[in-house]
Amino acid sequence: MEQMTGPIDSELVPVSAGRHGPRRWRRFASYAFAKPLRTVPVVLGEHEQIAANLPILFAGHGAGLAPVALLRVAATGDTALVAPNGVWRGSYVPSLLRVHPFSARPAGDAFELLVNESSGLITDDPADERFFDDDGTLAAPLAAVVDFFRQRAEAAQRTAAACRELEQAGLLTDPPEGSPLAGFRVIARDPLADLPRTRIATLHRSGALALAQAHLVARHHIGLLAHAEARLSEPAPEPAPAAAPGAPADPLKAREAERLSGFLDALAEAQDSDPFGPGSA
Repeated sequence: MEQMTGPIDSELVPVSAGRHGPRRWRRFASYAFAKPLRTVPVVLGEHEQIAANLPILFAGHGAGLAPVALLRVAATGDTALVAPNGVWRGSYVPSLLRVHPFSARPAGDAFELLVNESSGLITDDPADERFFDDDGTLAAPLAAVVDFFRQRAEAAQRTAAACRELEQAGLLTDPPEGSPLAGFRVIARDPLADLPRTRIATLHRSGALALAQAHLVARHHIGLLAHAEARLSEPAPEPAPAAAPGAPADPLKAREAERLSGFLDALAEAQDSDPFGPGSA
């Protein structure tokens, strides 16, 4: 089962009626919490949407091996996917980011729901969402969060099995020396060329083949992401002088201004066609 610690691990505490019974939680309105993140875990079921938008790499070894979406190529700094005003610039938001400030961790055959109490989203405001109803049962909005993690736990089990198959097939390798992706693991180009058909069939049944293909496609986004990060450190462009009244616009200057304003903003429409739903929290 995937270690379902959320994207922000500080101040995570178990949700309980004793601690949170009288309290409320507020739905987040900004992705600023995701700015410092470099990766976020991925599970089968969202791998295709992730691959269409973000690089997918593999982290860990053995039982801890798991696919992750890369939010930042550089080892330090902020992701270019979150605008200064907290808007998500990508066209797909990884599902685990959409349930902030909640997370979960394995607990036997089930999981334990956690909440980040340092998020600023735990309140006593009657206008916010209740954790529990008066009878001590989960309030409906929080029950929806629990259902999200239940579905994700099932997907994480399938994903872990697929990762085991990739490792047993010997498809995973380390990036070249000096690569900015050092510490992650990747699949070599054309990995299936020398595999026997029985192994390919096993990879297909487990979902490992689909995960491998998603990874290979998604690696094409690494250059775009690195370029976007490089733009973060550039000074803001000076506004172009206004054209004289009635003068035709310069299309080259217009295109340059659009490019300098941040090309990722053009992707800011959220996709909602994934199995975990756009409004899980």
